[in-house]
Amino acid sequence: MKTTKLIVSLILTTLLFSQFAAAQVSRPIKYKNGNVYNGNLDEATRPSGYGTMQFANGDRYDGEWQKGMYHGKGIYTYATGGRCEGTWEKGKMVGKGFVYYPNGDVIEAEFTDGASQTGNGKFTYATGGYYEGDLVEGEPEGTGTRVWPNGAKYTGEWHQGKMNGTGEYVFENGARYSGQWVNGKQNGEGTYTDSRGNVTHAIYKDGKVEKKIEDQPENKPEQKTEQ
Repeated sequence: MKTTKLIVSLILTTLLFSQFAAAQVSRPIKYKNGNVYNGNLDEATRPSGYGTMQFANGDRYDGEWQKGMYHGKGIYTYATGGRCEGTWEKGKMVGKGFVYYPNGDVIEAEFTDGASQTGNGKFTYATGGYYEGDLVEGEPEGTGTRVWPNGAKYTGEWHQGKMNGTGEYVFENGARYSGQWVNGKQNGEGTYTDSRGNVTHAIYKDGKVEKKIEDQPENKPEQKTEQ
């Protein structure tokens, strides 16, 4: 009886080990499209576990796989330069990740379905300065703050990577403009305060004053004289 149980146990152990080994097979595979994978495979000969895919176009992915798709931690490097680092689910980048551009720009943001969310993120420019706020596919979109290397700063609304809507721009010398923007320029009503504190209200067009707005005196109640 004991011998029978031992034999059964050995058979089950062998089967489990065989399945585990099959899922951990590691060997290079060359596909018809020219891609080459080197790493662990599952029982269906799909990339699973850790491995590297060298694409025919020169791109490369190093990281974790599941059922033939990027799944887990990984780095995707482009042949043209730059890379994406983060977490992947079913072939798409999700959660917190980084995008490094060939020119040195860096995006740190939340990703969903492979693209930047309209959520909080940070874009650091290789030329200096940074943007922090809402991002959509790598561009400021929504509300955020941009700081330039010379100390200038804009806080407000953005559209397609440009200042659009309502916002305040603080110049290097301390002067500031608060008002409306269109395509990165003052457009509409705004207030300019110079470095000495002098204030000008005006209507702007393409970054220039089109018409000054005179401050209206406060309405004072009429004083009645006794009859």
